[in-house]
Amino acid sequence: MSSDTVEKTADNSATIFDKLNLSERSWKFYAAASVPPIVAAGLALWYYSSRSSEPSKKEDKKRRQRKAKKAKKASKATDRDDGASSPSSIATAEKSTENIGAGSIASLDGDEESPESMSDAQVAALDKETAKKLAQSLKSRGNKFFQAKRYPKAIELYTQALRFDKDPVFYSNRAACYAADDEHEKVIDDCTSALKLEPRYVKALMRRAQAYENTDRFRDSLYDFTTACILEDFNNNLAASSAERVLKRLAEAEARERVEKREPRLPSASFISGYLNSFRSSGEEAKAAGAETLSEADARYNEALSFIALQEYSKAIESIDKAAEATEKAEASSISCADDIYSLRGMFNFLRSNLEQSLADLDKALEINPNHVRTFLRKANLFTEKKDIDEVGRLLDRAAEVEPENAEVYFQKGQVHFLKQEFVEAAKDYERAAQLDPEFVYPRIQLGVVQFKTGKMQEAMTTFDEAMKKFPTRSDLYNYYGEVLAEQGGSDSAINAFEKAIELDKSNPLPYVNQAIAVFQSTGNADKALTLIRDALKVDSECELAVAALSQIYLQLGMFEESLTMLRRAVDLAKSEEEMVSAITFRETTAAQYRFMKEHPELLNKMMMGAMQQ
Repeated sequence: MSSDTVEKTADNSATIFDKLNLSERSWKFYAAASVPPIVAAGLALWYYSSRSSEPSKKEDKKRRQRKAKKAKKASKATDRDDGASSPSSIATAEKSTENIGAGSIASLDGDEESPESMSDAQVAALDKETAKKLAQSLKSRGNKFFQAKRYPKAIELYTQALRFDKDPVFYSNRAACYAADDEHEKVIDDCTSALKLEPRYVKALMRRAQAYENTDRFRDSLYDFTTACILEDFNNNLAASSAERVLKRLAEAEARERVEKREPRLPSASFISGYLNSFRSSGEEAKAAGAETLSEADARYNEALSFIALQEYSKAIESIDKAAEATEKAEASSISCADDIYSLRGMFNFLRSNLEQSLADLDKALEINPNHVRTFLRKANLFTEKKDIDEVGRLLDRAAEVEPENAEVYFQKGQVHFLKQEFVEAAKDYERAAQLDPEFVYPRIQLGVVQFKTGKMQEAMTTFDEAMKKFPTRSDLYNYYGEVLAEQGGSDSAINAFEKAIELDKSNPLPYVNQAIAVFQSTGNADKALTLIRDALKVDSECELAVAALSQIYLQLGMFEESLTMLRRAVDLAKSEEEMVSAITFRETTAAQYRFMKEHPELLNKMMMGAMQQ
């Protein structure tokens, strides 16, 4: 696994935004912060976190019980601003209104009558105070019927109350009745009416948000939950947890649909280069035996290797596909490198996130050559992506059995330990890899990173110093050194390291982005940071990290439209469904925040104060 590209293995919380140390913040932070902070770039390793297994039947039962309790609680959720106590008998409630004292209204012939029987003209003739008292009486009766789950009668009484007084509480209470009967559109209509009267009415927001969620209008639901959370100073845990739930549903649904529809595609050229550079070789050229000429398959395979060396990866894929086609048509014995052909095609399918075809290709390579170590390593990458770390360990152990002195095997073992945060074991494997192949730079880089993480600062500095003396022209070495320095708070030293990395290789976008983030964090120089990121995008227009960083800097500068444009681009560039979920999450959080600011500009200061308290 590449030091650049272990993100292929991460779950939906470990994506390109994690490199900006953004996803560690809570949802409430992003909803509150009109100027969310950019922090230094993190390490270019992504952390493995196992997903929970499928719920057991016992867990399903508990979930149903919780749901039943929640429904029971919701049935009591009408507003009781008039202080109504537990309901008296419904029979009594039906026979008369509650005593409203001096506000009683006599009919034209002198007899008292219930408010429901009054005509519109009679209602219009009432003074404001009397009308309100009658409305409250009707609402109180409605509450009692609601508590008794007599929803049609409660709806009737709340509707009558609205004839006397257009109180937002009455709309909200009637919405609660509709919610109990799953009439979600009516819930939305009544809550919207309530919010027109009182835009900061949190109960109406919460009810409408739930109705939007129940009708799969997740974006509107997210906005209402977000607004409720902000209005209550981020102390409404239900609003916050509901927003997170809806955000997850929205992002996962969109990501799933996008992945199903889109064709497999290669990630950015810089991503592929970083992945390939972590291996000692992509493969050895096929050679003809004696006076024989190369087969069509072998020639195409060599052609693919040449295109890889030129970083023309699309052409390399075309060549390796043709090599595989020629292999299938020819006699197996006539192909000298059939195992290499399928292994290389499997690698490219892995990079395109076509995991099913990748696995088929890699298995075919091992069928031809059961001891093909490079295929074991590539297959281990695939199973790391699948979160099957046990299978990864088995594959790497098998590779070590075949070639016990192979430095790449120990480097990959170290990467797995690193992902699991088993840093002591990782360091041992990196040291072993560096001993076996002194010219392999990545074990030295990762050893220094591990030493930093375990607090062995002097050892880490020595490791990097020795590596930079041995590999003075390796741009990626200085880039990773800068990332470590930035994580430790050494912004000036980190900026210098990134500058050196750019000087050594102007075609690598990562040090441009890392330097931009370090500059922005340490000096606040937005112009310099934006220039560096734009330079990165000139080098590689599909660099995911550059797009993500640019979106966040725009957000800090209050340039919401520009930030959202970059976040939409990040969604398009996402390599896997997990990365797409993360990009969509940030896009939707930003969009909800922006919408709130446009619709509630008077509350901007409230948002700022909330952000400071997180």
